Amino acid sequence: MSTNLLLVSPYSMSFYGGVQNQLGLIKKYLPEDDFNVKYLCPDSPDFNLGKSMKISFNGAIAPIKLFVNKSTLREATKWADIVHLHEPFIPMFFWRLPINKKTIITHHASLSKVIGLIQKMFIKSEIYAHTVTAVSAEASKNSLNKVKVKIITNAIERKDTESIFNPAKEFLFVGRDEKRKNFQLYERLSKNLNNDEYTFRAITNKKKTLSNITLHVNPNDKEKEDILENSSIYLAVNTHGESFGITIIEAVNSGCVAICSDINAFKDLMEDSGVYFKNNNLESLKKIIEELLSGDVNIIYAKQKKHIEKYFINKVIPSWISLYAQI
Repeated sequence: MSTNLLLVSPYSMSFYGGVQNQLGLIKKYLPEDDFNVKYLCPDSPDFNLGKSMKISFNGAIAPIKLFVNKSTLREATKWADIVHLHEPFIPMFFWRLPINKKTIITHHASLSKVIGLIQKMFIKSEIYAHTVTAVSAEASKNSLNKVKVKIITNAIERKDTESIFNPAKEFLFVGRDEKRKNFQLYERLSKNLNNDEYTFRAITNKKKTLSNITLHVNPNDKEKEDILENSSIYLAVNTHGESFGITIIEAVNSGCVAICSDINAFKDLMEDSGVYFKNNNLESLKKIIEELLSGDVNIIYAKQKKHIEKYFINKVIPSWISLYAQI
């Protein structure tokens, strides 16, 4: 007899995002004979909470459903044997999901101190969940202090073909046009290194007229993969608010060496395989690029490629299967 697993999120399934991507991977890779998986989300094909609206939250614009349809909520939770709640209290005051021993909670975001403090003041039901998980140590800070948190990382799919490092000086930025993604630093770098040796590309969400950077606005999955494979150095220049860094391991998986700002989330993600520059410091970034390109980049890429294997979904999904089996 299969287990009815309800994956819950406040984020719309009609938009690409880190949380939505993880929900999709869990559903895709759980054994179909053992699990019957449905979503309770805005714009869900299963239990639909309705249309989302884009709201400024935690330094980003998120497609979130503010007010929950109570009848849909009751129908979904009645159907479920296990409720797996992702990003549980965003927005904080509008979710009314009952938390009990058949509930698993997963924290994804790195919240500001103010939002995190407010959350902990008003949200107390987390202690009644079967298990609380987080995608990283940074994301685990959102949970109540008295709750023990299990770290189960985000995941990506292993590429079918062997990724080979592209030695060309092709730089890439991936991120929405938000302050914390720090596209401004990437643009400054492109002007400082503006010569025939370097090419700058960016995958983002807004059109701009830039002389030094080729923009790819909201490409589809195939276009995004082609851009990644034709780049060589991925620059994760984010300044704050990151809990994991899924685009970093996607870039390495596609053949790029990653250079990252030295924020905690990225250092935890890449550990000693990482190449880091001082956060939001152009001179530090230029120096690291110069040092990287003057050495054997293939050795660094091989180290990063080996490191990210632990984030492949076939390595991560057994942790979820084991956890679901305990309920």
